[in-house]
Amino acid sequence: MLCREQVAQLRDALDEIRELGAELVVVGNGRPEQARQFKEERQLDFPVLVDPELIAYRAAELRRGASTFGLGSLRGGLRALRKGHLQGRTQGDPWQQGGVFVVTPAERVAFSYVSEEAGDHPETSAVLEALRRLPSA
Repeated sequence: MLCREQVAQLRDALDEIRELGAELVVVGNGRPEQARQFKEERQLDFPVLVDPELIAYRAAELRRGASTFGLGSLRGGLRALRKGHLQGRTQGDPWQQGGVFVVTPAERVAFSYVSEEAGDHPETSAVLEALRRLPSA
């Protein structure tokens, strides 16, 4: 439910992301058929990729471990529930934490947010501000 919440927050900013000349891409760690189902169920109009081997997660130095079940993730879970995001069947590696990155076409990381625990997401406004600071194409 916490991943669903984060994707929904970014999806809600999709028009502005695109107006700023960027594209939203989600990378999960499940299987391709799970990504297709996730995209269809949520009617997502952007790429949903998978990395079941966690290669990109390691390259980005994203955290992995028991923080999935900490007090902060419990608070995040309650927040997500209040917003209507329900927990489905766990898909992919439940121990893997995520992050949010703004990567330029020149492969420069213009914004980086590494989640400390499940449910720890950056404010969408911070991601949009990073996009606004990029030079125009």
